[in-house]
Amino acid sequence: TGRITVGDVPLTDLEINRLRREVALVTQEQHVFVGTIADNLRLAKPEADDDQLAAVLLAVDAADWVNALPTGIATQVGSGGHTLTPAQSQQIALARLVLADPHTLVLDEATSLLDPRAARKLERSLAAVVTNRTVIAIAHRLHTAHDADRVAVVVDGRIVELGSHDELIAAGGSYADLWASWHGERVTASADTASHIVDGAGLRASRGSTLEP
Repeated sequence: TGRITVGDVPLTDLEINRLRREVALVTQEQHVFVGTIADNLRLAKPEADDDQLAAVLLAVDAADWVNALPTGIATQVGSGGHTLTPAQSQQIALARLVLADPHTLVLDEATSLLDPRAARKLERSLAAVVTNRTVIAIAHRLHTAHDADRVAVVVDGRIVELGSHDELIAAGGSYADLWASWHGERVTASADTASHIVDGAGLRASRGSTLEP
């Protein structure tokens, strides 16, 4: 057993509305709401102006394709509107997350619908805007784990390795085996193990501030 804290405050001590403001989740399954792209973004921050919306779209590498639409952020999406690709919907969800500016971000395969090169570029862009926040990234792509301050290797629901990328490589365990096989150096991890190696990776450090219950 254990406990979960947000800014040193036990999760169970946080009032539910504040918890929803301070902890945000983005999964690989995203929904686009009926309305404009701007409406979809402002769900996170109704008072946001157009400059703020442009900034978050840029942060998630969505600015180019949004600006290319006939009416830009005023484009209607959702049922009866312009159809977004799954990857574009995921970018809108991530932009909404950046706009919300929570204390803790939980990214559950949040870039899985993007091709690896686009996902890598987006993650680097996100890194610039999530500095000093706590980010928990659940991912199977090793480049996501590589950037983490700490990597938790989860097998059958248990943490079997914990440390930075360099520490786990030096330890020579299953993470190191998978990393080596990914780079074509040697293959010692089974396919079963590989599918579970990087089940969770904590990205970036805590923002350093604390929350008062």
